[in-house]
Amino acid sequence: MGIKKPKQAAGGAPEWVLTYGDMMSLLLCFFILLAALSELKKDDSYKEIVDQIQKAFGMEGIGGGPSPSKDDPQHSSLLKILQTVATQQQKNKPLKASTTDPGQEGREQEVTVVRKGQSYIVGGRIVFLERSTELSAQARQDLTKVAQLIRGYNNIVEIRGHTSSMEGAQGGTLADLDLLSFERARAVRDFMTSTAIGIPAERLRLVACADREPLVKRVYDQAGQTPNRRVEIMVDQALVDEFRQLDSE
Repeated sequence: MGIKKPKQAAGGAPEWVLTYGDMMSLLLCFFILLAALSELKKDDSYKEIVDQIQKAFGMEGIGGGPSPSKDDPQHSSLLKILQTVATQQQKNKPLKASTTDPGQEGREQEVTVVRKGQSYIVGGRIVFLERSTELSAQARQDLTKVAQLIRGYNNIVEIRGHTSSMEGAQGGTLADLDLLSFERARAVRDFMTSTAIGIPAERLRLVACADREPLVKRVYDQAGQTPNRRVEIMVDQALVDEFRQLDSE
C-alpha cells in the first residue's frame, strides 16, 4: 500500500485577504470624504454634495422629498452624519428678528456672532506714568518682544487701554479717562505698526476701558495705582480672514 502524498496548498493569498482589502479601501474613502466635507464653508456646496450622495444611495435630496426612515435598510450612517452637520450649520446661521415693525436696519435685522474663541494676554502689561500716553524705553523693549511672539500669524490682536481712577480725580471726567485710555492704546498701536516692528494694522483692535477694570482697588496713592495705568495686549483665537468673510456675506 503506497503512502499518499500530502496535498499542496493552493498558490496565492487566502480569499479573505481580498475581502479585507476591499473593506480597508472603503474605510479609507470614507475618511477622505469626511475630511473633504469638513473643509466646506458654503451651505450651497455642502447641500449639493449631500444630494449627490443620497442619489447614489437611491434616496431623494434633503430638500426634495421625505427623509428615509430609521427602519429603511438603505439608511446610511454616513447620511445621518451629513444631515446632522447640515442641521448644525442651519443653527449657526445669523438670527433674524421676528418683529414685523421695520427698524433702521429693515424688517430682517440680523444678529451675528463676531466674537469667536478665547483671548489671552501676551507679554507683560505696559505701564504709563500718571496722565501720560508716552511709551517709556522699557515699554518699547517689552513691545518689541511681544511683536516677536505674534509676528507671522493672522490672529486678531486687541490692545486694551486702562487708567487709574485717581487720574480722573484731577479735574477730569469719565470721558477724559476714556480718551486717555484710548490714546494709550493708540500709542501702542502706532509703535506696533511702525516700520521697525511691522505688525499689520488690520490685525489690531483698540479698546478704551478707562478705569472700569482696575487691577488694584481701594488704593489711594499714585504709587499703588501704577498697575492700573496700563495697556494689555490680548491675542484672540479668531483670525482676520474670518472677519473678512463676515464682511463679504
